Amino acid sequence: MKQLSAVTEAVYIGQLSTIGPADTPTGIYKNLSAATHAITELGLSGDIQVDKRVHGGPEKAIYHYPAEHYALLQQALPHLAEQFKPGSIGENISTHGLLDTEVHIGDTFRLGSAIVQVSQPRRPCWKVNHKYGNAHIASLIMSEAISGWYYRVLETGQLQVGDPIEFLDRLDNSVAVASIWQMFIDRLDKEKKHATLIEKIPGLSDEWFFG
Repeated sequence: MKQLSAVTEAVYIGQLSTIGPADTPTGIYKNLSAATHAITELGLSGDIQVDKRVHGGPEKAIYHYPAEHYALLQQALPHLAEQFKPGSIGENISTHGLLDTEVHIGDTFRLGSAIVQVSQPRRPCWKVNHKYGNAHIASLIMSEAISGWYYRVLETGQLQVGDPIEFLDRLDNSVAVASIWQMFIDRLDKEKKHATLIEKIPGLSDEWFFG
């Protein structure tokens, strides 16, 4: 297994804003922060998470998005290249060196002084499309399996820019974050039955279990 480690290159904190024609409340607009943030079971101090159905809560406490993915988005949609930059997709943490194909569901990391565990991929919603002004962003992220991932917090601590992200442990029979998307897409095909397989993935959040 490749040695999994990175440095926290940027920390992004969201404030309450609105998006879309109905001025829907959102925390997707995040600002770079140089402060030290407490990591609690519900995420980073100061970061707002508006719609707890899709963002936030113990199973989606912190959102990590690999900076490498922005190059893929720029290649796919070059007319939006200037908009695809770290922090723009709504992540809390930006790094180089940790990818969805290498990080597994259930992997445990020391993040700053906290201990966190990968809980699930991010399911991009309509707000991502609206933010970039393109109706295909969410589907592109899912089909290319470049969604990034959420952490659940096992032990609280603190985090600031420059802190290391240290791999600690991997569950037996674990699956890469990127692999979840193919299972999800296959599950939508009535001819294929991946529900049982998905249910057996260790460390995956309950909301991804399909019956």
